[in-house]
Amino acid sequence: MKRTKLLAIPALAAVLLAGCASQPAETNKAPSVVGVKDFECLVNSTIDFLDGVAALDIEDGDITPLLDIAISPEVEVDENGFATFSEVGSYTVNYSIKDSGGRVATKRAYVDVVDRETYKTFLIPEGFTVEAAGAADIVKCGLETGEFKLSAKGGVIAEDVKLSRSYPVTCGLQYIFRFNVNSNVAGKVKFMADGVDCGEATVNVGANVLSFIHTAKALDKETGRDVKIDICLGSLGDAEWTVGNVELEYPQEAGTWVDRAEGLSLAGKVINRMDTHDGTNGLDCNSWSNDGTDAHFRVETPASDGDIWRGGMFINTEIEMKSGVQYKVSFDLARENDGVLEVILQNHQWDEIKYVQRYTADLFEGDALTGSFSETFTPDDTNRGSLWIYVQAATNKNEITLTNLKVEEELGATGVDIYAVEDYSSSKTGTLTTGGGNFKIVGDGGDVEVMSPSFPVAGSGANYVLTFKAKSSAPISMIVAIPVAGGWDPTILWQQITVTEEETIFSFVCNGNDSDRQHKVAWQINPLESGVTVEITDVRICLKNSQLDS
Repeated sequence: MKRTKLLAIPALAAVLLAGCASQPAETNKAPSVVGVKDFECLVNSTIDFLDGVAALDIEDGDITPLLDIAISPEVEVDENGFATFSEVGSYTVNYSIKDSGGRVATKRAYVDVVDRETYKTFLIPEGFTVEAAGAADIVKCGLETGEFKLSAKGGVIAEDVKLSRSYPVTCGLQYIFRFNVNSNVAGKVKFMADGVDCGEATVNVGANVLSFIHTAKALDKETGRDVKIDICLGSLGDAEWTVGNVELEYPQEAGTWVDRAEGLSLAGKVINRMDTHDGTNGLDCNSWSNDGTDAHFRVETPASDGDIWRGGMFINTEIEMKSGVQYKVSFDLARENDGVLEVILQNHQWDEIKYVQRYTADLFEGDALTGSFSETFTPDDTNRGSLWIYVQAATNKNEITLTNLKVEEELGATGVDIYAVEDYSSSKTGTLTTGGGNFKIVGDGGDVEVMSPSFPVAGSGANYVLTFKAKSSAPISMIVAIPVAGGWDPTILWQQITVTEEETIFSFVCNGNDSDRQHKVAWQINPLESGVTVEITDVRICLKNSQLDS
């Protein structure tokens, strides 16, 4: 080993060295290796085998740089004492040292390398689960080019293979479920709702629309809840399915306006502009009331600053805007002074304006400090999505408060919710292709950003690890981030890595403090040179192990 470590020399070492002056010159004492310990680690982890370890000799002093470390089964140890374990198993670590008089000392340690329990992979699109029972076996399931693929064999009865997903429903309403399925075999399938039979359908070879009617029943006097729907296809035998979007249709009273924001808490939905996080002058202060009914932010920029456009807040309502449906969004505003104000409604944070943009003159009468916003609009297929509200105070000093938010939807005779099967998506530039939960992007000289499907993190944002393989046709620098789904704040991980022609495994522990949320993984290359190809494969989200990761 060549590395020299600055150590607090253990008591044993002090005793050994203390007698140096009193030892007869002709007597050579054997050296000692101290601080050796056993390890338990996760696969693909790197261990520092010189951490806390020292080789000490009465005659020669600290001879740690001369330590030899060998691992069996063989794993390379670099000149600084680091080794990476790419395979699960038990390993023996042998330390040996020889002093100037030829005396040898050895120590042995053991390493137990374990795999991490898989929490979720991006092979399964949002919400779907697949189960096999009896003699059935799942051959393949996951995303390919934006569609969900399922292959199963050996099914005898319908319950042998279940494709499941949960959907929010209103108790007492009758729902029509439609699944777009392409099948390689013909037969019948059975539908179940919360484990109870509720219908069946005939499947033909080729494209099918499988539909059934289900009336959502209340549990313990609930008015709304999630219902788990199973498609049971074991009786089809060896089946290969491609599943597209799912549609829910339900009757309602046409012309009625309902407030989708009723009971909505804004707690956790208010997000600062990223460029207000300088930690000074009161800029980083977005907040909400204790009951989540209002949102406000304050900006206090020195008059000499000149940059008056950086104080603002986003509100991610998480209310889905449907195509062809009329909405009316309204809320009240209060301001500390009569400076300029801007309000934007859009379907994504930092997206181009999708719905409406309004300025001070439309919101306040003259120099009034209170005003209101109201706008009616109808999204189409190109801009449906989650409603975001952006409020910006384009002044050097202001405090803005938003209250009484309403998001009213005009009901038609029939309501339709579409549950899309989503794969990786890209923005900015580059050509993206996806398959089997992996993706490849080819640069065109511009900035690239690729987003994963969202995945749930239960309990805390600190309870998972991201692992993936990456390679590039030319060396590149890449940012890997894990923001909250639908925005960027909070961002649990922000890490710069270098990707080369050699495939490399990257693994990141996520140590943010967060509540139950949906998150996404973002890969950013700014820019990606024209013709350069980047491939990301084997993306995994894994549970943390408190013993291993403590």
